[in-house]
Amino acid sequence: MRRSRFFLSIAFSISILFLVVPLVHSKDRFHQITMENGLKVLLQENRNVPVVAMQIWVKVGGADEKDEEAGISHFIEHMIFKGTEKRKVGEMAKEIESLGGSINAYTSYDQTVFHITIASRYADIALDILSDAIQRSTFDPAEFEKEREVILEEIRMGEDDPSRKLFKQTMATAFHRHPYGRPIIGYEKTIKGMTREMMISFFKRWYTPDHILFVAAGDFDTKEMEGKVREAFKGFGKGPVTIPQRPKEPEQKEVRPKLTFGNFKDTYLHMAVPIDSFVHEDTPGIDVFAQILGGGETSRLVQKVKLEKGLVHSIYASSYTPKEPGLFMIGATLAAENLEKAIEEILKEVNRLILEGVTAEELHRVRVNVESELIYDKQTVQGQARKIGYYEATTGDVEFEKRYIQRINLLQSDDIRRIGDQYFKPYRWNISLLSPNEKADVIKQVSLNTVIAKPGTPESAIPQKGPSRASKTTLSNGMRLIVKENRNNPIVSVQVSMLAGVRYEEEATNGINQFMAVMITKGTEKQTNLEIAKKVERMAGSLSGFSGYNSFGLSFTFLSQHFDEALALLGEVMRQPSFDSDEMEKRRRPILASIRRQEDDLSRTVFRLFRKALYEKHPYRMDSIGTLDSVQRITQKDLKDYYRRIAVPENMVFTVVGDVDINQAVQAVQKEFGKLSKGNFVHPEVVQEPPLQNTRKSEVFKEKEQAHFVLGFLGPTLQSMDRYAIEVMDAALSGMGGRLFYELRDKESLAYALAFIGNVNLDPGYICVYMGTHPDKLDKAIESVLRELKKVKEEGLTLDEVERAKRYLIGNFEIGLQTNGAQASRMSTDELYDLGFNYYEKYPDEIKKVSKEDVHRVAKGYFNLDAYALAILRPSKEKKQ
Repeated sequence: MRRSRFFLSIAFSISILFLVVPLVHSKDRFHQITMENGLKVLLQENRNVPVVAMQIWVKVGGADEKDEEAGISHFIEHMIFKGTEKRKVGEMAKEIESLGGSINAYTSYDQTVFHITIASRYADIALDILSDAIQRSTFDPAEFEKEREVILEEIRMGEDDPSRKLFKQTMATAFHRHPYGRPIIGYEKTIKGMTREMMISFFKRWYTPDHILFVAAGDFDTKEMEGKVREAFKGFGKGPVTIPQRPKEPEQKEVRPKLTFGNFKDTYLHMAVPIDSFVHEDTPGIDVFAQILGGGETSRLVQKVKLEKGLVHSIYASSYTPKEPGLFMIGATLAAENLEKAIEEILKEVNRLILEGVTAEELHRVRVNVESELIYDKQTVQGQARKIGYYEATTGDVEFEKRYIQRINLLQSDDIRRIGDQYFKPYRWNISLLSPNEKADVIKQVSLNTVIAKPGTPESAIPQKGPSRASKTTLSNGMRLIVKENRNNPIVSVQVSMLAGVRYEEEATNGINQFMAVMITKGTEKQTNLEIAKKVERMAGSLSGFSGYNSFGLSFTFLSQHFDEALALLGEVMRQPSFDSDEMEKRRRPILASIRRQEDDLSRTVFRLFRKALYEKHPYRMDSIGTLDSVQRITQKDLKDYYRRIAVPENMVFTVVGDVDINQAVQAVQKEFGKLSKGNFVHPEVVQEPPLQNTRKSEVFKEKEQAHFVLGFLGPTLQSMDRYAIEVMDAALSGMGGRLFYELRDKESLAYALAFIGNVNLDPGYICVYMGTHPDKLDKAIESVLRELKKVKEEGLTLDEVERAKRYLIGNFEIGLQTNGAQASRMSTDELYDLGFNYYEKYPDEIKKVSKEDVHRVAKGYFNLDAYALAILRPSKEKKQ
């Protein structure tokens, strides 16, 4: 249930805006009140799409707990939807998901948030569920014990995830007294020692209306919604007013290194210095510092340390500015042998920025990018609600953005230099490191204190006036062109899709599509990678290649005012990619590092094992990123030859969605891309996978805390009518309200991570169950999965399960198509796979047609419990003799 922290994006995405761009909550559509009981209500009316987002922001998080309560806020997050006085366990999630909505929650150091996104016609139900959960949760004793086991599994899972483990270690290193040094999830000891009585006491102390915000954004009438919210919370009584103060962190006076060695495939580095809170006057400058230093392809750390020096596989900089003083972080993955040199080069770039300041061009790019972020945030109602809630909960002022913008617009190079000089003192660095056991001797030879102490000498919204219009045109060279108008925002998304992907690869070239997707935007015959990246940033855009199992292509999103310029740049990238050999080597290194690092991602590893067990002949057995051997062998000639073969107009679907005129867009694309010559494209023959005749088992042993497994069968194709029944089954069995979640997680506490997956593909996909569990529970977990699959095969699903799943699929489908990029991607690939560019209009009707009998039929047809693929990843100590 715990999700990625909002601060990872908020720190910079809300930082700068030209004053001509309106705030998301314009005065005539934004409304806030404070009820008599202290509950603050913030309403943002937005009639662009028939969707509503409702969120409860409780101003309490992991930093408000006592030491013995560590993790209790996150524990409550798990329990809040586990039954109320009028709803049983699982009913809330089931009710929302049956209507096509999503319900979830997350905990941070400063807030706990409960949120629902749903079609606006069901807004009353969402309001009733949220108000019921906050006011009348029962904290059922049996559910309390089950969730304790789930959270303990989540803690163990975190120990197997290098990114989570590194963040936890970094926070503990930097914060010795302040509770930000404790993990939000708590510790195994505190979770085991927690009682229901402790939870109820904490809940009564904090979950009171004067500590809570209710935020709603979307398709509703403001006055009507206010009345409904008042009615829903009218009996919510006030609580105690005395709130304890958090202890302050003393000033750091020396370098703090922390090294951990373990079963990792790569070395993970954090370098962090303490900074002030989100509301501090220096925060805008710190955010700019982070963006210029390590905020994207054109940033100094990426250009110098990663691409020019080749010392790291990945690198970034970000400012974590929560409610109270936070951290400026530089993160990297690298080879252990490069650690000392990498830190030296990172510090040189930090010091160069302090000494030289920033250029006018850099400041301009930052402003343009943040302006675009603010526009993009307005595309979804859940994004609007989240932004409103975050401002109010963190700063106490939903209009805080105005002051923030003013500070950004006043920043000069000297301000950035002053801020850098003030915060980046050598003694203020925290160095947090995870490295493989076998690299311990290499790492221990590096004196981090000495490296840090070295002097860092630098080297030289528009209202839609009618329904969206869409058209399809086939150019004379065979390229299919789809254009759809969407005038809600000044944004255009373009996607060019081609049949390719892993399906067209062989063992020797495995990973070539992924490599090509990385390289396609990294230079043309006329422009370098950096020149292209700067142009894209000036358009407030995002240009990238993509590849998957069935396709390859490019996606380009930008502000509509740059349409002609963007089209010209895209044309050059597509017609004249250089696949520069030097650039290839720079990109090959991080790809190889990612392949090695896959071993640290246990869920991905077990799925890779599963595919190899399921597919013995079909290319789907291979991983999209490739292998160490295959990627190492790919040459510039290989990329050019392969691209020349697939990048021909008759194999392309060119899709434009956004703030454009259809006729003008067609003419512009015809002019720029009609000159592409046909290439006599021939589909390569793809060997099909025969049905399994017996059970295939693949088992791998790793020194990790958890066991993971995937059990499954071959599935249907995209063209098969069975796919719709499989998707309904997927929705019915998955999710917090699904049968598997209830039976295996809620009732039996077998896992924290659990998913039923119906993966449809151009060729037969797969149907599977994935679970992460404690090694002691592995055998029981597999038996329980087989038991539940057998029950579905023999009995089918209930009518209620089927209807609920259908409503979920349709509602979730609608929610997922809010952005231009999502629509462009959907229309482009649907046309490419011969489903038709307007398939998205037909999909809901196909789902509606699925009957209870259809689901039972496909379960009997696909669930062969005598012949399935089983992949297991487990600790070696569990290996039976």
